[in-house]
Amino acid sequence: MYQQHFSLNQEPFSIAPDPAFLFLSDAHNEALAHLMYGFTHGGFVLITGEVGTGKTTLLRNLLNRTPPDLDVAFILNPRLTVRELLETICDELGVPYGERELQSIKQYLDVLNKHLLKTHQSGRSTVVIIDEAQNLSPAVLEQIRLLTNLETNEKKLLRIILLGQPELGEMLARTELRQLAQRITARYHLTPLSKADVHAYVAHRLARAGGNPSIFSTAAINTLYRLSEGTPRLINVIADRALLGAYVEGKYQITPKLIKNGAKEVLGPRPRNNGRYYLSAVAVVIAVAGVMAWTYLSREPQGDIQSVAESSAAQIGTSTPVKDSNTTVEQEPIAEVGEPILVAEVVSAADIARPAGNTYEIQRRAYRAVFAQWGADYDVNSLQIPCDYAPSVGLQCLSRKGSWSEISSLNVPVILELWDEQASPYYAALLANDGARYQISIGEQTVNATPRDLRDSWFGAYVVLWQTPPSYTGSLREGDDHPSVSWLHQRLQELRPQADLTVPKEYFGTELRDAVIDFQRDEGLLADGIVGPLTWIRLSDRLNLPAPKLRSS
Repeated sequence: MYQQHFSLNQEPFSIAPDPAFLFLSDAHNEALAHLMYGFTHGGFVLITGEVGTGKTTLLRNLLNRTPPDLDVAFILNPRLTVRELLETICDELGVPYGERELQSIKQYLDVLNKHLLKTHQSGRSTVVIIDEAQNLSPAVLEQIRLLTNLETNEKKLLRIILLGQPELGEMLARTELRQLAQRITARYHLTPLSKADVHAYVAHRLARAGGNPSIFSTAAINTLYRLSEGTPRLINVIADRALLGAYVEGKYQITPKLIKNGAKEVLGPRPRNNGRYYLSAVAVVIAVAGVMAWTYLSREPQGDIQSVAESSAAQIGTSTPVKDSNTTVEQEPIAEVGEPILVAEVVSAADIARPAGNTYEIQRRAYRAVFAQWGADYDVNSLQIPCDYAPSVGLQCLSRKGSWSEISSLNVPVILELWDEQASPYYAALLANDGARYQISIGEQTVNATPRDLRDSWFGAYVVLWQTPPSYTGSLREGDDHPSVSWLHQRLQELRPQADLTVPKEYFGTELRDAVIDFQRDEGLLADGIVGPLTWIRLSDRLNLPAPKLRSS
Protein backbone atom coordinates (compact mmCIF):
# COMPACT_ATOMS: atom_id res chain seq x y z
CA MET A 1 0.00 0.00 0.00
CA TYR A 2 2.80 2.44 0.88
CA GLN A 3 5.44 1.13 -1.57
CA GLN A 4 4.76 3.70 -4.29
CA HIS A 5 4.54 6.48 -1.69
CA PHE A 6 8.12 5.77 -0.56
CA SER A 7 9.41 4.60 -4.00
CA LEU A 8 9.99 1.05 -2.72
CA ASN A 9 10.24 -2.04 -4.90
CA GLN A 10 8.82 -4.30 -2.18
CA GLU A 11 7.95 -4.30 1.51
CA PRO A 12 11.20 -3.78 3.43
CA PHE A 13 9.97 -5.08 6.79
CA SER A 14 8.11 -8.26 5.99
CA ILE A 15 8.34 -10.84 8.81
CA ALA A 16 8.76 -13.67 6.30
CA PRO A 17 12.24 -15.24 6.71
CA ASP A 18 13.48 -14.03 3.30
CA PRO A 19 17.23 -14.82 2.93
CA ALA A 20 17.56 -11.86 0.54
CA PHE A 21 16.94 -9.53 3.48
CA LEU A 22 19.27 -11.30 5.86
CA PHE A 23 21.22 -8.83 7.99
CA LEU A 24 24.34 -10.34 9.50
CA SER A 25 25.27 -8.59 12.72
CA ASP A 26 28.36 -9.88 14.52
CA ALA A 27 26.12 -12.18 16.55
CA HIS A 28 24.33 -13.49 13.45
CA ASN A 29 27.65 -14.06 11.68
CA GLU A 30 28.83 -16.11 14.64
CA ALA A 31 25.59 -18.12 14.72
CA LEU A 32 25.85 -18.78 10.97
CA ALA A 33 29.43 -19.99 11.42
CA HIS A 34 28.22 -22.46 14.03
CA LEU A 35 25.51 -23.70 11.66
CA MET A 36 28.07 -24.18 8.87
CA TYR A 37 30.20 -26.10 11.36
CA GLY A 38 27.24 -28.45 11.82
CA PHE A 39 27.34 -29.24 8.10
CA THR A 40 30.84 -30.65 8.33
CA HIS A 41 31.19 -32.13 11.82
CA GLY A 42 29.45 -34.93 13.69
CA GLY A 43 27.55 -34.67 16.95
CA PHE A 44 25.12 -31.88 17.82
CA VAL A 45 25.16 -28.17 17.09
CA LEU A 46 22.85 -26.13 19.32
CA ILE A 47 21.62 -22.62 18.44
CA THR A 48 19.30 -20.85 20.87
CA GLY A 49 17.78 -17.40 20.90
CA GLU A 50 14.71 -15.50 22.02
CA VAL A 51 11.58 -15.40 19.86
CA GLY A 52 12.08 -13.21 16.80
CA THR A 53 15.87 -12.87 16.94
CA GLY A 54 16.33 -14.34 13.43
CA LYS A 55 17.06 -18.05 13.94
CA THR A 56 14.73 -19.23 11.17
CA THR A 57 15.96 -16.57 8.73
CA LEU A 58 19.52 -17.75 9.37
CA LEU A 59 18.40 -21.29 8.73
CA ARG A 60 16.83 -20.38 5.39
CA ASN A 61 20.06 -18.67 4.41
CA LEU A 62 22.01 -21.75 5.48
CA LEU A 63 19.89 -24.01 3.26
CA ASN A 64 20.80 -21.85 0.27
CA ARG A 65 24.44 -22.70 1.01
CA THR A 66 23.92 -26.47 1.21
CA PRO A 67 26.88 -28.30 -0.37
CA PRO A 68 25.90 -30.53 -3.32
CA ASP A 69 27.13 -33.66 -1.52
CA LEU A 70 24.96 -33.07 1.56
CA ASP A 71 21.46 -34.49 2.14
CA VAL A 72 19.30 -32.44 4.52
CA ALA A 73 16.26 -33.49 6.54
CA PHE A 74 14.54 -30.29 7.65
CA ILE A 75 11.95 -30.71 10.41
CA LEU A 76 9.74 -27.67 11.09
CA ASN A 77 7.15 -29.29 13.37
CA PRO A 78 8.94 -31.03 16.25
CA ARG A 79 5.78 -31.90 18.21
CA LEU A 80 6.23 -35.53 17.25
CA THR A 81 6.33 -38.92 18.87
CA VAL A 82 9.47 -41.02 18.50
CA ARG A 83 7.85 -43.03 15.69
CA GLU A 84 6.65 -39.87 13.91
CA LEU A 85 10.13 -38.36 14.18
CA LEU A 86 11.75 -41.37 12.52
CA GLU A 87 9.07 -41.46 9.82
CA THR A 88 9.57 -37.74 9.13
CA ILE A 89 13.34 -38.16 8.82
CA CYS A 90 12.84 -41.08 6.45
CA ASP A 91 10.35 -39.06 4.40
CA GLU A 92 12.69 -36.05 4.21
CA LEU A 93 15.61 -38.22 3.09
CA GLY A 94 13.52 -40.34 0.70
CA VAL A 95 14.07 -43.54 2.66
CA PRO A 96 11.33 -46.08 1.88
CA TYR A 97 9.88 -47.98 4.82
CA GLY A 98 6.90 -49.67 3.15
CA GLU A 99 3.28 -48.70 2.72
CA ARG A 100 2.36 -49.88 6.19
CA GLU A 101 3.92 -48.60 9.41
CA LEU A 102 6.82 -50.69 10.65
CA GLN A 103 6.20 -52.62 13.82
CA SER A 104 9.05 -51.31 15.98
CA ILE A 105 11.44 -48.41 16.45
CA LYS A 106 14.32 -50.78 15.73
CA GLN A 107 12.94 -51.49 12.25
CA TYR A 108 12.91 -47.75 11.47
CA LEU A 109 16.47 -47.44 12.73
CA ASP A 110 17.56 -50.39 10.64
CA VAL A 111 16.23 -48.98 7.35
CA LEU A 112 17.65 -45.55 8.21
CA ASN A 113 21.06 -46.99 9.08
CA LYS A 114 21.09 -48.97 5.82
CA HIS A 115 20.35 -45.78 3.88
CA LEU A 116 23.04 -43.77 5.68
CA LEU A 117 25.67 -46.44 5.05
CA LYS A 118 24.77 -46.44 1.37
CA THR A 119 25.01 -42.65 1.03
CA HIS A 120 28.28 -42.65 2.99
CA GLN A 121 29.79 -45.16 0.59
CA SER A 122 28.78 -42.93 -2.30
CA GLY A 123 30.61 -39.96 -0.72
CA ARG A 124 27.57 -38.12 0.59
CA SER A 125 26.78 -36.85 4.10
CA THR A 126 23.50 -36.33 5.94
CA VAL A 127 22.33 -33.67 8.38
CA VAL A 128 19.05 -33.40 10.30
CA ILE A 129 17.96 -29.84 11.15
CA ILE A 130 15.19 -29.39 13.71
CA ASP A 131 13.68 -25.92 14.18
CA GLU A 132 11.66 -24.95 17.30
CA ALA A 133 13.41 -27.82 19.07
CA GLN A 134 12.28 -26.57 22.50
CA ASN A 135 9.00 -28.35 21.70
CA LEU A 136 10.66 -31.76 21.58
CA SER A 137 9.79 -34.12 24.40
CA PRO A 138 12.60 -35.66 26.51
CA ALA A 139 11.81 -39.07 24.98
CA VAL A 140 12.24 -37.72 21.45
CA LEU A 141 15.45 -35.91 22.42
CA GLU A 142 16.82 -39.16 23.79
CA GLN A 143 15.97 -40.91 20.52
CA ILE A 144 17.75 -38.15 18.61
CA ARG A 145 20.82 -38.80 20.76
CA LEU A 146 20.65 -42.48 19.86
CA LEU A 147 20.59 -41.55 16.17
CA THR A 148 24.14 -40.25 16.53
CA ASN A 149 25.19 -43.81 17.42
CA LEU A 150 24.76 -44.66 13.74
CA GLU A 151 28.39 -44.62 12.65
CA THR A 152 31.23 -46.36 10.89
CA ASN A 153 34.63 -46.96 12.40
CA GLU A 154 35.80 -43.60 11.08
CA LYS A 155 32.89 -41.16 11.37
CA LYS A 156 29.31 -40.44 12.43
CA LEU A 157 26.75 -41.06 9.71
CA LEU A 158 24.36 -38.37 10.89
CA ARG A 159 24.86 -34.75 11.93
CA ILE A 160 22.19 -32.95 13.89
CA ILE A 161 21.46 -29.23 14.26
CA LEU A 162 18.96 -28.08 16.89
CA LEU A 163 17.49 -24.57 16.91
CA GLY A 164 15.18 -23.32 19.62
CA GLN A 165 14.26 -20.80 22.26
CA PRO A 166 16.35 -20.42 25.46
CA GLU A 167 14.28 -23.04 27.30
CA LEU A 168 15.84 -25.64 24.99
CA GLY A 169 19.18 -25.02 26.70
CA GLU A 170 17.49 -25.28 30.09
CA MET A 171 15.87 -28.56 29.08
CA LEU A 172 19.20 -30.02 27.96
CA ALA A 173 20.66 -29.14 31.37
CA ARG A 174 18.38 -31.73 32.99
CA THR A 175 20.12 -34.70 34.58
CA GLU A 176 18.26 -37.23 32.43
CA LEU A 177 19.50 -35.53 29.24
CA ARG A 178 23.13 -35.12 30.29
CA GLN A 179 24.31 -37.74 27.77
CA LEU A 180 22.87 -35.67 24.93
CA ALA A 181 24.29 -32.44 26.36
CA GLN A 182 27.74 -34.02 26.46
CA ARG A 183 27.55 -34.68 22.72
CA ILE A 184 26.99 -31.05 21.78
CA THR A 185 30.12 -30.08 19.88
CA ALA A 186 29.18 -26.43 19.31
CA ARG A 187 26.57 -24.14 20.84
CA TYR A 188 25.68 -20.49 20.44
CA HIS A 189 23.04 -18.17 21.93
CA LEU A 190 21.78 -15.56 19.47
CA THR A 191 21.20 -12.21 21.19
CA PRO A 192 19.04 -9.26 20.03
CA LEU A 193 20.57 -6.48 17.94
CA SER A 194 22.51 -3.70 19.60
CA LYS A 195 21.54 -0.06 19.16
CA ALA A 196 24.14 0.42 16.42
CA ASP A 197 23.00 -2.82 14.75
CA VAL A 198 19.39 -1.57 14.62
CA HIS A 199 20.50 1.55 12.72
CA ALA A 200 22.40 -0.64 10.25
CA TYR A 201 19.53 -3.16 10.08
CA VAL A 202 16.93 -0.55 9.11
CA ALA A 203 19.23 0.98 6.48
CA HIS A 204 20.03 -2.48 5.09
CA ARG A 205 16.40 -3.53 4.66
CA LEU A 206 15.36 -0.21 3.14
CA ALA A 207 18.25 -0.40 0.67
CA ARG A 208 17.30 -4.00 -0.24
CA ALA A 209 13.78 -2.80 -0.98
CA GLY A 210 15.10 -0.02 -3.21
CA GLY A 211 14.30 2.77 -0.78
CA ASN A 212 16.17 5.65 0.82
CA PRO A 213 17.71 4.71 4.21
CA SER A 214 17.09 8.26 5.45
CA ILE A 215 13.30 7.65 5.46
CA PHE A 216 13.73 6.91 9.18
CA SER A 217 15.18 9.74 11.26
CA THR A 218 17.95 8.95 13.75
CA ALA A 219 15.59 9.70 16.64
CA ALA A 220 12.97 7.39 15.13
CA ILE A 221 15.44 4.50 14.95
CA ASN A 222 16.54 5.14 18.53
CA THR A 223 12.88 4.93 19.56
CA LEU A 224 12.47 1.79 17.45
CA TYR A 225 15.41 0.20 19.27
CA ARG A 226 13.98 1.11 22.65
CA LEU A 227 10.52 -0.28 21.92
CA SER A 228 11.67 -3.44 20.14
CA GLU A 229 14.64 -4.10 22.48
CA GLY A 230 16.61 -5.08 19.38
CA THR A 231 14.39 -8.03 18.40
CA PRO A 232 14.33 -8.18 14.57
CA ARG A 233 10.74 -9.44 14.33
CA LEU A 234 9.45 -6.61 16.51
CA ILE A 235 11.54 -4.11 14.55
CA ASN A 236 9.86 -5.34 11.38
CA VAL A 237 6.26 -5.17 12.59
CA ILE A 238 6.69 -1.76 14.24
CA ALA A 239 8.59 -0.25 11.29
CA ASP A 240 6.05 -1.64 8.80
CA ARG A 241 3.17 -0.09 10.72
CA ALA A 242 5.07 3.23 11.02
CA LEU A 243 5.51 3.33 7.23
CA LEU A 244 1.79 2.68 6.81
CA GLY A 245 0.99 5.46 9.31
CA ALA A 246 3.23 7.90 7.44
CA TYR A 247 1.52 7.01 4.16
CA VAL A 248 -1.93 7.62 5.66
CA GLU A 249 -0.81 11.00 7.02
CA GLY A 250 0.93 11.92 3.76
CA LYS A 251 4.37 12.16 5.38
CA TYR A 252 7.71 11.12 3.90
CA GLN A 253 9.81 11.01 7.07
CA ILE A 254 9.38 8.46 9.89
CA THR A 255 9.45 10.26 13.24
CA PRO A 256 9.54 8.93 16.84
CA LYS A 257 5.83 9.68 17.13
CA LEU A 258 5.03 7.44 14.16
CA ILE A 259 7.17 4.68 15.67
CA LYS A 260 5.37 4.97 19.01
CA ASN A 261 1.95 4.95 17.32
CA GLY A 262 2.94 1.91 15.29
CA ALA A 263 4.14 0.09 18.41
CA LYS A 264 0.86 0.78 20.19
CA GLU A 265 -1.12 -0.63 17.28
CA VAL A 266 0.82 -3.87 16.95
CA LEU A 267 2.04 -4.49 20.49
CA GLY A 268 -0.71 -2.98 22.62
CA PRO A 269 -0.04 -0.92 25.78
CA ARG A 270 3.59 -0.67 26.84
CA PRO A 271 4.49 -2.65 29.99
CA ARG A 272 5.82 0.41 31.78
CA ASN A 273 2.29 1.84 31.92
CA ASN A 274 1.81 -0.33 34.99
CA GLY A 275 4.54 1.70 36.65
CA ARG A 276 2.68 4.88 35.76
CA TYR A 277 -0.51 3.57 37.34
CA TYR A 278 1.50 2.62 40.39
CA LEU A 279 2.96 6.11 40.63
CA SER A 280 -0.50 7.60 40.25
CA ALA A 281 -1.71 5.46 43.13
CA VAL A 282 1.22 6.62 45.23
CA ALA A 283 0.31 10.23 44.42
CA VAL A 284 -3.26 9.67 45.62
CA VAL A 285 -2.04 8.17 48.88
CA ILE A 286 0.31 11.11 49.42
CA ALA A 287 -2.49 13.58 48.75
CA VAL A 288 -4.74 11.88 51.28
CA ALA A 289 -1.93 11.87 53.83
CA GLY A 290 -1.86 15.68 53.58
CA VAL A 291 0.46 17.40 55.97
CA MET A 292 2.23 14.15 56.96
CA ALA A 293 3.17 13.50 53.35
CA TRP A 294 4.33 17.09 52.87
CA THR A 295 6.54 16.81 55.94
CA TYR A 296 7.97 13.53 54.68
CA LEU A 297 8.73 14.83 51.20
CA SER A 298 10.22 18.06 52.55
CA ARG A 299 13.02 16.21 54.33
CA GLU A 300 16.45 16.09 52.77
CA PRO A 301 16.63 13.00 50.50
CA GLN A 302 20.13 12.19 51.67
CA GLY A 303 18.82 11.57 55.17
CA ASP A 304 16.39 8.95 53.88
CA ILE A 305 19.06 7.16 51.92
CA GLN A 306 21.53 7.36 54.76
CA SER A 307 19.06 5.57 57.04
CA VAL A 308 18.62 2.81 54.45
CA ALA A 309 22.37 2.39 54.13
CA GLU A 310 22.85 2.30 57.89
CA SER A 311 20.08 -0.29 58.22
CA SER A 312 21.74 -2.47 55.59
CA ALA A 313 25.12 -2.12 57.25
CA ALA A 314 23.66 -3.10 60.62
CA GLN A 315 22.02 -6.18 59.08
CA ILE A 316 25.11 -7.47 57.34
CA GLY A 317 27.79 -6.54 59.82
CA THR A 318 27.71 -9.92 61.58
CA SER A 319 27.94 -12.14 58.53
CA THR A 320 30.59 -14.84 58.20
CA PRO A 321 32.48 -15.30 54.93
CA VAL A 322 32.81 -18.69 53.28
CA LYS A 323 36.26 -20.11 54.01
CA ASP A 324 36.38 -23.29 51.94
CA SER A 325 34.35 -26.17 50.56
CA ASN A 326 33.97 -27.68 54.03
CA THR A 327 31.82 -24.78 55.25
CA THR A 328 29.07 -25.99 57.61
CA VAL A 329 25.41 -25.24 57.04
CA GLU A 330 25.42 -22.78 59.95
CA GLN A 331 27.66 -20.32 58.10
CA GLU A 332 26.24 -17.61 55.86
CA PRO A 333 27.52 -17.58 52.25
CA ILE A 334 28.35 -13.89 51.96
CA ALA A 335 31.34 -11.63 52.29
CA GLU A 336 32.31 -9.93 55.52
CA VAL A 337 30.86 -6.45 55.32
CA GLY A 338 31.75 -3.08 56.75
CA GLU A 339 30.28 0.41 56.32
CA PRO A 340 28.98 1.07 52.78
CA ILE A 341 30.91 3.62 50.76
CA LEU A 342 28.58 6.61 50.28
CA VAL A 343 28.83 8.71 47.15
CA ALA A 344 28.60 12.46 46.68
CA GLU A 345 25.69 14.85 47.10
CA VAL A 346 22.21 14.13 45.82
CA VAL A 347 21.32 16.02 42.64
CA SER A 348 18.07 16.55 40.75
CA ALA A 349 16.65 13.74 38.63
CA ALA A 350 16.67 16.24 35.76
CA ASP A 351 20.48 16.00 35.83
CA ILE A 352 20.53 12.30 34.91
CA ALA A 353 23.08 12.06 32.12
CA ARG A 354 26.11 10.09 31.02
CA PRO A 355 28.97 10.94 33.44
CA ALA A 356 32.51 11.77 32.41
CA GLY A 357 34.75 8.89 31.37
CA ASN A 358 34.56 6.03 28.92
CA THR A 359 32.08 3.15 29.13
CA TYR A 360 34.63 0.94 30.87
CA GLU A 361 35.27 3.47 33.65
CA ILE A 362 31.59 4.32 34.14
CA GLN A 363 30.67 0.65 34.40
CA ARG A 364 33.34 -0.06 37.04
CA ARG A 365 32.25 2.88 39.18
CA ALA A 366 28.70 1.49 39.15
CA TYR A 367 29.95 -1.93 40.22
CA ARG A 368 32.07 -0.34 42.96
CA ALA A 369 28.98 1.33 44.42
CA VAL A 370 27.04 -1.95 44.52
CA PHE A 371 29.99 -3.93 45.90
CA ALA A 372 30.26 -1.28 48.63
CA GLN A 373 26.70 -2.05 49.73
CA TRP A 374 27.88 -5.61 50.31
CA GLY A 375 30.87 -4.31 52.27
CA ALA A 376 33.35 -5.21 49.54
CA ASP A 377 35.99 -2.70 48.42
CA TYR A 378 36.30 -3.18 44.68
CA ASP A 379 39.20 -1.29 43.13
CA VAL A 380 38.06 0.37 39.90
CA ASN A 381 41.68 0.63 38.77
CA SER A 382 42.18 -3.11 39.12
CA LEU A 383 42.62 -5.20 35.99
CA GLN A 384 40.16 -7.72 37.44
CA ILE A 385 36.72 -7.80 35.79
CA PRO A 386 34.00 -7.02 38.38
CA CYS A 387 32.17 -10.31 37.92
CA ASP A 388 35.47 -12.22 38.20
CA TYR A 389 36.11 -10.41 41.48
CA ALA A 390 32.63 -11.22 42.88
CA PRO A 391 33.26 -14.89 43.87
CA SER A 392 36.19 -13.82 46.06
CA VAL A 393 33.68 -12.09 48.37
CA GLY A 394 30.99 -14.78 48.20
CA LEU A 395 28.95 -13.18 45.40
CA GLN A 396 27.92 -13.95 41.84
CA CYS A 397 26.77 -11.78 38.92
CA LEU A 398 23.48 -12.44 37.16
CA SER A 399 22.58 -10.52 33.99
CA ARG A 400 18.85 -10.01 33.47
CA LYS A 401 16.34 -8.23 31.28
CA GLY A 402 13.26 -7.32 33.27
CA SER A 403 11.11 -4.63 34.83
CA TRP A 404 11.05 -2.34 37.85
CA SER A 405 8.71 -4.74 39.61
CA GLU A 406 11.16 -7.60 39.07
CA ILE A 407 14.02 -5.55 40.53
CA SER A 408 11.82 -4.60 43.47
CA SER A 409 11.04 -8.27 44.14
CA LEU A 410 14.75 -9.14 44.18
CA ASN A 411 15.21 -6.43 46.85
CA VAL A 412 18.99 -6.08 46.45
CA PRO A 413 21.10 -3.38 44.74
CA VAL A 414 21.64 -3.80 40.99
CA ILE A 415 23.63 -2.24 38.13
CA LEU A 416 21.47 -0.63 35.42
CA GLU A 417 22.43 -0.42 31.74
CA LEU A 418 21.38 3.03 30.44
CA TRP A 419 21.35 4.48 26.92
CA ASP A 420 21.46 7.92 25.36
CA GLU A 421 22.24 9.03 21.80
CA GLN A 422 25.72 7.50 21.86
CA ALA A 423 26.48 4.09 20.37
CA SER A 424 27.49 2.49 23.68
CA PRO A 425 25.63 2.27 27.01
CA TYR A 426 26.57 3.80 30.35
CA TYR A 427 25.90 2.39 33.79
CA ALA A 428 24.42 3.35 37.14
CA ALA A 429 24.05 1.64 40.51
CA LEU A 430 20.53 1.36 41.91
CA LEU A 431 21.08 1.30 45.68
CA ALA A 432 17.83 1.95 47.60
CA ASN A 433 14.10 2.57 47.26
CA ASP A 434 11.83 4.55 49.61
CA GLY A 435 8.58 3.44 47.99
CA ALA A 436 8.30 5.91 45.11
CA ARG A 437 11.87 7.02 44.41
CA TYR A 438 15.11 5.15 43.85
CA GLN A 439 18.58 6.20 44.94
CA ILE A 440 20.81 5.86 41.89
CA SER A 441 24.57 6.38 41.81
CA ILE A 442 25.80 7.66 38.43
CA GLY A 443 29.51 8.32 38.22
CA GLU A 444 30.31 10.32 41.36
CA GLN A 445 26.79 11.69 41.83
CA THR A 446 23.68 10.36 43.55
CA VAL A 447 20.22 10.91 42.08
CA ASN A 448 16.82 10.31 43.65
CA ALA A 449 14.64 9.33 40.68
CA THR A 450 11.40 7.59 39.74
CA PRO A 451 11.00 4.98 36.98
CA ARG A 452 9.40 7.71 34.87
CA ASP A 453 12.63 9.74 35.03
CA LEU A 454 14.48 6.83 33.41
CA ARG A 455 11.88 5.74 30.90
CA ASP A 456 13.89 7.01 27.91
CA SER A 457 17.25 5.63 29.06
CA TRP A 458 16.61 2.26 30.76
CA PHE A 459 15.18 -0.56 28.65
CA GLY A 460 15.26 -3.44 31.11
CA ALA A 461 18.89 -4.64 31.18
CA TYR A 462 20.54 -4.95 34.58
CA VAL A 463 23.03 -7.03 36.59
CA VAL A 464 22.31 -8.22 40.12
CA LEU A 465 24.99 -9.27 42.61
CA TRP A 466 23.70 -12.06 44.82
CA GLN A 467 25.07 -14.06 47.71
CA THR A 468 25.92 -17.71 47.15
CA PRO A 469 25.18 -20.60 49.50
CA PRO A 470 28.04 -22.54 51.17
CA SER A 471 30.27 -24.47 48.78
CA TYR A 472 28.35 -23.05 45.82
CA THR A 473 29.25 -24.55 42.43
CA GLY A 474 26.09 -23.89 40.40
CA SER A 475 22.37 -24.63 40.17
CA LEU A 476 20.97 -27.61 42.05
CA ARG A 477 18.41 -30.12 40.81
CA GLU A 478 17.02 -33.51 41.70
CA GLY A 479 19.71 -36.18 41.73
CA ASP A 480 22.54 -33.84 42.76
CA ASP A 481 24.76 -34.87 45.68
CA HIS A 482 26.48 -31.79 47.09
CA PRO A 483 27.12 -29.94 50.40
CA SER A 484 24.92 -27.04 49.22
CA VAL A 485 21.93 -29.39 49.28
CA SER A 486 22.17 -29.66 53.08
CA TRP A 487 22.06 -25.88 53.41
CA LEU A 488 19.08 -25.66 51.04
CA HIS A 489 17.33 -28.47 52.89
CA GLN A 490 17.71 -26.77 56.25
CA ARG A 491 16.69 -23.32 55.05
CA LEU A 492 13.55 -24.54 53.26
CA GLN A 493 12.55 -26.39 56.42
CA GLU A 494 12.92 -23.14 58.38
CA LEU A 495 10.86 -21.21 55.84
CA ARG A 496 8.25 -23.88 55.15
CA PRO A 497 7.75 -26.08 58.23
CA GLN A 498 4.69 -27.58 56.57
CA ALA A 499 6.97 -29.27 54.03
CA ASP A 500 7.99 -31.70 56.81
CA LEU A 501 11.40 -32.38 55.29
CA THR A 502 13.50 -35.11 56.88
CA VAL A 503 16.96 -34.62 58.43
CA PRO A 504 19.10 -32.46 56.11
CA LYS A 505 21.23 -34.48 53.74
CA GLU A 506 23.48 -33.81 50.78
CA TYR A 507 21.36 -35.74 48.27
CA PHE A 508 18.69 -33.79 46.34
CA GLY A 509 15.72 -36.12 46.45
CA THR A 510 12.09 -35.99 45.33
CA GLU A 511 10.93 -34.66 48.70
CA LEU A 512 13.22 -31.62 48.42
CA ARG A 513 12.31 -31.06 44.76
CA ASP A 514 8.61 -30.88 45.66
CA ALA A 515 9.37 -28.33 48.42
CA VAL A 516 11.39 -26.24 45.95
CA ILE A 517 8.57 -26.32 43.39
CA ASP A 518 6.05 -25.22 46.02
CA PHE A 519 8.35 -22.33 47.03
CA GLN A 520 8.92 -21.28 43.41
CA ARG A 521 5.20 -21.38 42.69
CA ASP A 522 4.43 -19.22 45.72
CA GLU A 523 7.09 -16.72 44.64
CA GLY A 524 5.89 -16.49 41.04
CA LEU A 525 9.06 -18.12 39.68
CA LEU A 526 9.36 -20.83 37.04
CA ALA A 527 8.31 -23.89 39.05
CA ASP A 528 10.80 -26.37 37.60
CA GLY A 529 12.38 -27.66 40.83
CA ILE A 530 15.80 -26.37 39.72
CA VAL A 531 17.45 -24.07 42.25
CA GLY A 532 19.09 -21.39 40.10
CA PRO A 533 20.13 -17.80 40.90
CA LEU A 534 16.61 -16.33 41.06
CA THR A 535 15.48 -19.03 43.48
CA TRP A 536 18.59 -18.51 45.64
CA ILE A 537 18.00 -14.74 45.69
CA ARG A 538 14.31 -15.01 46.60
CA LEU A 539 15.06 -17.65 49.24
CA SER A 540 17.69 -15.43 50.89
CA ASP A 541 15.31 -12.48 50.96
CA ARG A 542 12.45 -14.50 52.45
CA LEU A 543 14.81 -15.84 55.14
CA ASN A 544 15.96 -12.26 55.79
CA LEU A 545 19.58 -13.36 55.55
CA PRO A 546 22.17 -10.58 56.02
CA ALA A 547 22.32 -8.59 52.80
CA PRO A 548 21.89 -5.00 51.62
CA LYS A 549 18.26 -4.26 50.83
CA LEU A 550 16.67 -1.91 48.34
CA ARG A 551 13.90 -1.33 50.86
CA SER A 552 14.66 -0.73 54.53
CA SER A 553 11.52 -2.57 55.64
